[in-house]
Amino acid sequence: MKKALAMFVSLAILSSLFMPVQGAVAGINSANSVIVLPTTKIVNGVPLHIGEDAITGSRLGAFLVLNGISQGTYTATVSVPVEYHSVIIPDNNQTYKLNPIDMPDVGINVSDQPVGHAVVVQVNFSRVSFNSTKGMVEFLDRSIEIIFNENTTPLDIGGDYKVVPTTVDGRDTMYFYFYTEADSESKGLGDSIIVGGWKIKMLDINLDVSKMLIELTYPSGLIKTKTMTEDKYYVMYVDANGAEDFEEYDTYPSARINELLEAGARNVFLFTPTDFFVGINNVQMVTYDYWYYEKVKQYSDGEVYKGQWVWDIDPANGLYTLYLHVNESLASFPRVFIGEGDSIKLPTDWGLELTAVFTRDENGAITGVEGYRFVRVATVTRTISITAPKVEATGNVYDFIIEDTDLTSLPSDKNVIIIGGWVSNKAWILLEDVYGKAAIDAIKAEIEQNGYVIKELDNPENPQYKVIILAGKTYEETRLAVEKFMEEN
Repeated sequence: MKKALAMFVSLAILSSLFMPVQGAVAGINSANSVIVLPTTKIVNGVPLHIGEDAITGSRLGAFLVLNGISQGTYTATVSVPVEYHSVIIPDNNQTYKLNPIDMPDVGINVSDQPVGHAVVVQVNFSRVSFNSTKGMVEFLDRSIEIIFNENTTPLDIGGDYKVVPTTVDGRDTMYFYFYTEADSESKGLGDSIIVGGWKIKMLDINLDVSKMLIELTYPSGLIKTKTMTEDKYYVMYVDANGAEDFEEYDTYPSARINELLEAGARNVFLFTPTDFFVGINNVQMVTYDYWYYEKVKQYSDGEVYKGQWVWDIDPANGLYTLYLHVNESLASFPRVFIGEGDSIKLPTDWGLELTAVFTRDENGAITGVEGYRFVRVATVTRTISITAPKVEATGNVYDFIIEDTDLTSLPSDKNVIIIGGWVSNKAWILLEDVYGKAAIDAIKAEIEQNGYVIKELDNPENPQYKVIILAGKTYEETRLAVEKFMEEN
């Protein structure tokens, strides 16, 4: 959570950089304060709005940074790692499919079926086990799978593309074609249309019969003279063996196009003149459409995509699966283990990883696995300019925005600002230890009666610093408490 908050702080600073601030709590800023955010996710089966409290806390963090800034100009480029976690997923020998409820910030469209633009990310926990000898988790063959359709393949080939599944020499194969098209474009006599390695130069146009004479240059450099007629279709292609050809059709040749693509043609250029006319300055013109396909990648069943991730291609259903492959007899597919601090990275640019949450004995030794969680890591880079000859602000947002589980005692050199109520924020347990149950119960009663509180308490470790409680019955009322606190300071 702390890393995710860093991004919100950076963005909030940019949006509110020139807001005037005045301090009612003397000199409070990010350098002399800590913000304590809640971490409890679910209570009695009811999800809490931790994300909203995090955003509210990040706005307060930006405010405290600004409180420590005075006149002057500073510019810096800041790269902030942002980390998102799923809930802990138990291992019940089930096939688990990642979903946006368990991980709202997954960053991709995940579902339990690979339809439309959805992707399936699944773990077969019957093929995942804890190795007590190594104190690590072992992942067996096909324990993790990512299932795509033609709309959601992970390959970044740029622009639009078409995936063509087929079978070549008895082996399931898929071709990736870069795809582009033009609709109702126009050129004048003497102009050229260049698409891929093909070039059509218009030599003459006969408006009476709606035909034109062209000079066609093939990708190999071969030049031929051809005629083209309005509303006919012309297929130009380089097949899988490098042979070039030119074909004419009366109607849109969809079957022929599919045949060429399934045969692995290197490129296919479909062109049709749709109108001949006289344009400005009596220039003879042609209006045309075209479709162009260029093969950029191909994979076959069992072929490695990256590392130990291998393709399983299903042409009949148009599905493509990347799976973690383990085969001890082959050096390139060794056994896969992860320990404390390790993770399995999915072979895409999503930043998704799978890690284990281990259990430990009283001596700290790993004894088993509590569960697993998905983690997504992203980096946000921003250039921030501020006017400030004097800056009293922390250089690292992680130093003053902390989780409630990190606050084990009140610091003697910081103000402490606690965001959220006692149900979600574990710091209230420490408050009862420091100030007594009766005093804290009175604050709870005030929240129940008024909806929220802005409570300032002396820090018994050092009266120069304060303990400030900004809490409400709901996340909206907690946000209201924070906003009023910022207005008053």
